[in-house]
Amino acid sequence: MQRFLSIVLTLVLLTGCRETGIRGFWDDVALLEDDIRLSEDRFADFAEKAAAAPEAEALAELDNLFGRLRQDTIAHWLYCEWCASAFYSALSPCRNAALYSRAVEHMVSDGILPADEVAPYIQMRDWIQLNQTGSRAVVPSVDVTGIRTLVLVLDFSCPSCRQALTTLGSNPDFAGMRHVAVCYGHGQATDIPGWEFVFPDNFSSFFDKTMTPVYFVISQDGEVEQTYTPAI
Repeated sequence: MQRFLSIVLTLVLLTGCRETGIRGFWDDVALLEDDIRLSEDRFADFAEKAAAAPEAEALAELDNLFGRLRQDTIAHWLYCEWCASAFYSALSPCRNAALYSRAVEHMVSDGILPADEVAPYIQMRDWIQLNQTGSRAVVPSVDVTGIRTLVLVLDFSCPSCRQALTTLGSNPDFAGMRHVAVCYGHGQATDIPGWEFVFPDNFSSFFDKTMTPVYFVISQDGEVEQTYTPAI
């Protein structure tokens, strides 16, 4: 049931994020309808609006939502799942580090979910906060200053992930850059020229394996220019 709800919400979100008002969105509405799909659709609409709204307004309305959720344990549990699907999932056009991080703050401070259920949300928060546009790049075992660098993060044992090495390596947009592949899994790297391969032991401390392949571009000063984007 939990997985079904997350998939349905993601499909609703894939319609895109529309820019509309957000203040008072959660005032005087039921958090859980008898037909759960209505509540799910309402949250998807909120996620679209929040991702498009000014950040301060979106965060304030998310605070408003969690203020109400503290009074309903079942609703709190469901909305935590929906926040992860909307604001963290790689499939969601509303993926947003600030909104997801604020949601996790509430998950922790509200004390409703057991520690073992909160822990995965916290880990995802740590992942999403790294290598955001405009932040200092964090790449394990690699000095990424001195030259513009394309970093591709991938499962090296996955054929479709390995294809991203060829696709991005031949893309003229990245010509003249240093190419670094940060990998986990097993495979032969010697047949793919133009890449430096790194297999850090602490891969999972920095990257979510379920999100690969992804890439980002780093300036010569070590700042992320283009953030964590699904690699095609």
